[in-house]
Amino acid sequence: MTWLLQSQRIDLLRSPSLKVVSRPDESERDFRVRLQESTRESRDRASEMLRQKYAPKQQALQERRRRAEQAVGRESEQATQQGIQTAISVGATILGAFLGRKTISASTIGRATTAARGAGRVLKETQDVGRAKETVAAIDEQIAELDAQFKAEADALGARTDPLTEPLETITLRPTRPNIAVRLVALAWAPYWRDPAGALTAAWK
Repeated sequence: MTWLLQSQRIDLLRSPSLKVVSRPDESERDFRVRLQESTRESRDRASEMLRQKYAPKQQALQERRRRAEQAVGRESEQATQQGIQTAISVGATILGAFLGRKTISASTIGRATTAARGAGRVLKETQDVGRAKETVAAIDEQIAELDAQFKAEADALGARTDPLTEPLETITLRPTRPNIAVRLVALAWAPYWRDPAGALTAAWK
């Protein structure tokens, strides 16, 4: 037992970044190859988890952007229609004023009032279009920020230490008395031949 304690040891390699230790019969090259495969599998799992993390947020923003674009189209169409109606109303009022009427009738005043109201509605619709476009722009900024966050985290995954070039630590394991179990103690007889000159020769050879 004393001989085992004093003379026997096992040197193992350890990856500081992955916290993985080599097997007793594993060479440094085989250990690094195993680390590389483990790192690749770990990176693939992390990448998939990252995509799953960002996918709902990206889909939600894209859906919000789609609805915002629809709002822009709807508001633009309403503004166009209101502009046409207001232009017709204003044209009719001006035309009525130049058809020889010397006095301003109630109908002329009514058309002018309607035209003024229409102009106000055109202004409101135009402002609604502007606000809808601002919403689209704000959502675009959020999408860009989310994409930047995703790219930063994805780049961080790819920047991990390369197992093929990482400096490895050496761990020395020595036997301890509680871990030594003597299972057999035996006495062996090894016969030798002695020749006339007195030299010994193993008899089992």
